[in-house]
Amino acid sequence: MRRHPTPWCSVIIPTLNEAENLGSTLHRLNQTAPEDSYEVIVADGGSTDATRDIARRYGARIVSGSRGRARQMNAGARVARGEYLYFLHADTLPPPDWLEHLRQRPAVPCCFRLRFEGQEKLPWLRLYAYFTRFDIDAFRFGDQSLGVSRTDFVAVGGFSDWRLLEDNGMVRKLRSHRGFRVLDAHVTTSPRKYLRHGFVRTQLVYVLLYALHRLGTGQDKLARIYARLLD
Repeated sequence: MRRHPTPWCSVIIPTLNEAENLGSTLHRLNQTAPEDSYEVIVADGGSTDATRDIARRYGARIVSGSRGRARQMNAGARVARGEYLYFLHADTLPPPDWLEHLRQRPAVPCCFRLRFEGQEKLPWLRLYAYFTRFDIDAFRFGDQSLGVSRTDFVAVGGFSDWRLLEDNGMVRKLRSHRGFRVLDAHVTTSPRKYLRHGFVRTQLVYVLLYALHRLGTGQDKLARIYARLLD
């Protein structure tokens, strides 16, 4: 992956022991967009597997920092050279024409719809993925990725330093500041958490955490509930 001095887009990927998934995501990016139009920043939170080696192999820039997805993404944004920031999870594949979609709507922060890998055999996952097409904040989470101009990202203060739900909080800040849009194309993400714990259990926990958050529950308590029920 060659680096261009002024890429239009900086793709920022937070990682923590993502060697199993990161290569596929970086390969998809390489396959589907001109190399001089974007850069990749892997914001690593202390991986002990081969995550960093894989990132280097694909020519990504590596930023090391404190563990925590919000902190890692903010750290990546601070060193980004692009005028547009695209936050992507390591286990999520963007659509083949991801860069074209982002270029068409650069003025309004946006995300993609969601689909799960293998959802054809898992009707509950298909149902959840279907609902992500609706512009409702309760369905806005990091798996759908996030595109935002650097100017708007800075204007809202970046990601809040939360342990959970930082992506949802960012979407709500951006919506108040500039508006928000759900794009027609979809990303494809791993259903690993659902497969490990079961769809109903996992989704009920997510609903509980979101409801408690909106009712004012603090991040430390939310993190304890998450660790007890899903970690």
